[in-house]
Amino acid sequence: MTTGEIPAAELGDGDVDLFDAHVTGVLEPLDAPLRSLRFTRCRFDAPPVLSESFVRRLEFDDCVLPGLDARRLRCRGDLLLSGTSVHGPVELGDATVGGELSLRDSRIAAVRARRLAVGGDLVLAGAVLDGADGVAFDGRGSRVGGGVLGEDDVRIGVTATGAVLLADARVGGAVTLRQARLADLVADRARLTGDVDLTEARLRSLSLVGAAVGGSLVLGAVQVDEEPLSLDRARVAGDVHLAFALVHTGVRLVDARIGGDLRASHAELRGVSGARAHVGGDVDLVRTRSDDGLRLSGMDVGGRVDLSGASLHDSGGLALDLRDTRIGDGLRLADMAAEGTVVLSGAAVRGRVDLRGAHLAARAVALDACRLVTGELGLAVEDAPQGRVDLRYARCALLNDNRFLWGAGGGVELAGFDYLRLEPRLEDGPAVRRRLAQLRRASRRFTPDAYDRLAAVLRSDGQEVDAATVLVEKQRLRYAERARAVGWAGPAVTAWSLLMRSLTGYGYRMWRGIALLLLLALSAAMVWHW
Repeated sequence: MTTGEIPAAELGDGDVDLFDAHVTGVLEPLDAPLRSLRFTRCRFDAPPVLSESFVRRLEFDDCVLPGLDARRLRCRGDLLLSGTSVHGPVELGDATVGGELSLRDSRIAAVRARRLAVGGDLVLAGAVLDGADGVAFDGRGSRVGGGVLGEDDVRIGVTATGAVLLADARVGGAVTLRQARLADLVADRARLTGDVDLTEARLRSLSLVGAAVGGSLVLGAVQVDEEPLSLDRARVAGDVHLAFALVHTGVRLVDARIGGDLRASHAELRGVSGARAHVGGDVDLVRTRSDDGLRLSGMDVGGRVDLSGASLHDSGGLALDLRDTRIGDGLRLADMAAEGTVVLSGAAVRGRVDLRGAHLAARAVALDACRLVTGELGLAVEDAPQGRVDLRYARCALLNDNRFLWGAGGGVELAGFDYLRLEPRLEDGPAVRRRLAQLRRASRRFTPDAYDRLAAVLRSDGQEVDAATVLVEKQRLRYAERARAVGWAGPAVTAWSLLMRSLTGYGYRMWRGIALLLLLALSAAMVWHW
């Protein structure tokens, strides 16, 4: 039907196919039989009232509406608003759409669609949702059998100046909102069967607290400006991609479970809070920058954790917190720059912990690795840590270090530190003496364990003489400690120590005593004979 101006009351009871028309009055086909309604380039004086109506198909193409009331609508097929301008809200609360719901290229003040049920896709490609009352799309508790699509074959992206609310929603397909420009996206407790793709999207806030994602969560190059990216208690079956993301207010992953990898290489984050998170695969934070540290205590990672080249700043607290973590395949901190404490206390790493080339700049405690358990511990740092290095009760099979470690500004705590092999090996006496000098400079208090462990490593390499040198030094320092403790009797203790060291090497060089006795016996015999 082609008309100019037509009253809504004259549209009859059958199918309507109207274009280039000015519809006056209120379109309200409440009691009409099941039919299709199609409007092309039409202008309405009043919002159509289709609440509780039954239609086969409803389409507005390139139309202008002051609003649309379709609450509790029953639409057997598609409901399409394509290229349409709606100056007021589109009311779809409790509506049922058997086919596709499309807002493609439309500009709408707001969509209110609580508990909406859509059998097909929800298409938002090219849509602009203005966000009346601060909410652009309210789909809380909605059900979408297909996907939520922000793109099609010719256009990509959706714009919403108000919040998009999908809390408690159920989506049977993918959520694809690449290059979207959204104020807030809230999908707390949502069940999203497919992938969620927000690549290159820009948002004020993003919240998926308690949500379940059946595929991967793709947030590559996403930008979040004002509120933390919240994934607390989220369940993601696949990977979480945050590579090259820019999150000004931090990422929250507390108690989250990720079945695949967590990838955030080259990202710029305000900080990450991921206490007790579980990651089935790898955690890739290569060259990530964080201005508020990474707090990942209690994290359980099936693969490796890689922070190579990361730049972590939190001069007033923790640059990296991995206390009590469980890592299945190595922790790489090579070339990392940390302006705050790096905490590895209580962590268990099946493979290698590698701090080769790391810069540790905290003034109080630079590295806290107390009770760390790992296969290999690489501490060949780039330069001397500014603060203390705490290795108390840590255990590893292989220790690899360099001279810079032993120059730590706050010293090195070694009580109970246990290792089986040392790299580079101490090949000769001069190397052993240099190591002893490093231990003396680094120890703020006498730690017998450090000397016993070094001697045991040397013995395992067949260096018995060098092991004895270490144990003699241990006893010398023990007597020196006692001399300081007894006060006025200190000189006597020092004299006894000198005598024991000279005669028997504190029992580790008994040949000296035996040789002296033989010499005395020989001298006495010669005198007697004379």
